[in-house]
Amino acid sequence: MEALKGKKVLFLAPTFFGYEIEIKKELENFGAEVKYFDERPKNDFVTKALIRLQLKKAIQNNINIYYRNIIENTKHDCFDYLFLVNPETIDVKIIEAIKKCHPNVIVYTYMWDSIKNKKKSLDLLSASNKFFTFDSNDGVIDESIRFLPLFYIKDYEDAVGSDDCSYDISFIGSVHSDRYSTVKSMDNGRFKLFSYFYSQSRFLFMLQRLLYKEFRRIQRSDVSFVSLSKNEVINIIRDSKAIVDIEHPLQNGLTMRTIEMLGAKKKLITTNSNVKEYDFYDSRNIFVIDRNNPVVAEGFLDAKYIEIDKSIYEKYSLRSWIVNIFRVEGDVVD
Repeated sequence: MEALKGKKVLFLAPTFFGYEIEIKKELENFGAEVKYFDERPKNDFVTKALIRLQLKKAIQNNINIYYRNIIENTKHDCFDYLFLVNPETIDVKIIEAIKKCHPNVIVYTYMWDSIKNKKKSLDLLSASNKFFTFDSNDGVIDESIRFLPLFYIKDYEDAVGSDDCSYDISFIGSVHSDRYSTVKSMDNGRFKLFSYFYSQSRFLFMLQRLLYKEFRRIQRSDVSFVSLSKNEVINIIRDSKAIVDIEHPLQNGLTMRTIEMLGAKKKLITTNSNVKEYDFYDSRNIFVIDRNNPVVAEGFLDAKYIEIDKSIYEKYSLRSWIVNIFRVEGDVVD
């Protein structure tokens, strides 16, 4: 793809279970020279909490120093692209400072959180040449916002398991909203169920128990404060007949887990009925449950997975995701 071959990319994204590394690798596979920096100045609990609670002003000085250092250390790189993925701390002033150093830089922004959950991200719309979102409903906010679903990485193509699985259904994910209660409602003796609930810190979990009534029902012994490695997640997926996905009630876009199950050719049980609007949806592979009454139909787990059209399958790969963001009219993809 000529749009990336020999080009220099300044890539800013939060660290997120290694996906930032995979994106960087794929950009490099297209011939780009990539410099990656974490979009947040620190990854400690306090910094993350202040950003999530929209109290960024408390650390604004740290943010400014962090980005001044990035700009100073890269001022001779002559970047062609500034690529922002799910930005939380960068603002228009910082983008303008980067543009001043690199006057020809093209800015692409991609959000994998719904804009209604990250309203400040709209401030970056005017500073971006292209602005993408994973949530189709976000396009209603502004017609210049482009819809682009998430992706699966190559590792999940190798996650296809055998018919002899240890688990009927498995859930792996962060603790939020009603995820815990929904999964526990499915643990009724009908299935061999594996669940792994993750919280980024003990302090955060205890705070959530104090603030939110749904967290008070969660048993401390059911929560882990260490995330599973990518290989551990893939092994559990491989050893499960189906994976459960429960999206945040305030989001409409399909989660990364949903697209990963497409890549793994694994059956999916989800609370997100919007999946029915996508071209890869097949009721024999994907079962939509009511989060208030999560009942899985008899026979769904035992029936064979139905292969989907190859062109649709490849459309959701990381490679295609990169192409959709960076491709320009007339560009040829090798």
